[in-house]
Amino acid sequence: MKTLAAICAALFIHAFAFGVTNQPHTEVRQLVPPAPRDGEGTGTSIVPILIFHSVRPYVQSDTIAVRRYIATPGTLEQELAHMRDSGFVSVTFDDLVAHITKNTPLPPRPVIMSFDDDWESQYTYALPLLKRYGFTATFYIWVSVVGMKHHMSWDEIRALRAAGMQIGCHSMTHPYLTRVEKDETLRREIYEAKQIIEDRVGVSVTTFAYPFGQYNKRVVAMVKAAGFTSARSTWPGVVHSQEGLFSLTGLLQTPFEPSLVATMGRYLVEAEQRVDSTVGSEAPVATGK
Repeated sequence: MKTLAAICAALFIHAFAFGVTNQPHTEVRQLVPPAPRDGEGTGTSIVPILIFHSVRPYVQSDTIAVRRYIATPGTLEQELAHMRDSGFVSVTFDDLVAHITKNTPLPPRPVIMSFDDDWESQYTYALPLLKRYGFTATFYIWVSVVGMKHHMSWDEIRALRAAGMQIGCHSMTHPYLTRVEKDETLRREIYEAKQIIEDRVGVSVTTFAYPFGQYNKRVVAMVKAAGFTSARSTWPGVVHSQEGLFSLTGLLQTPFEPSLVATMGRYLVEAEQRVDSTVGSEAPVATGK
């Protein structure tokens, strides 16, 4: 426990990361969704979930606001190298679900990496780096923009899967799901998007990422009914539980903490301190061991 804390010590907000003139939808101030239930209840476990968007070099037209949510290839490589050298091993959302619900073992230092919005730069820059450093990741697909400029094609998404990556669903058109009034429209965003990805990629899609990190009871109920087994928000945190499998927390870059590895280290140290404080209690927190 203390070893993990020492290693970690050494180590919100949706971003539209290609640039102002290349963004298919308009940036809107992040609203606050309901508080997640991660870390409350059954099968609690500490697993950091890292959230990336565009991975590419900066271009001259990038504003400061845009750049702070871009992981450059050099930055991503440094963080992957740091995680590899620190003994972190990538797992999938399915692995996390199995660990929490069935006590399936995880490696001692598990980490989940996720990439939102199917930016083509993820295929161009992130995939080779993930393979080079021995990591896998989950790619959440925004279905309606697949094949459009700056976004991946279905062939590229199938290549991700062939390379061992998990494919998740990020809705059909990337709306604020909490603002969708008609049930049939919400079903299209969730059910139909899932079915299209499964038909195009040929795999079962079990994990969902809420656009803008926004959800409510109605949205969660439909995500569950569609057959997903987990769903990720953008609330910050690293402690997960069975009750929180549809409000999973994650870690985003922010203007104040541009390094996800550093952010992860801080959150893990804090989580480990809470674990230490539960020694002797009836429900200690698991750490993936």
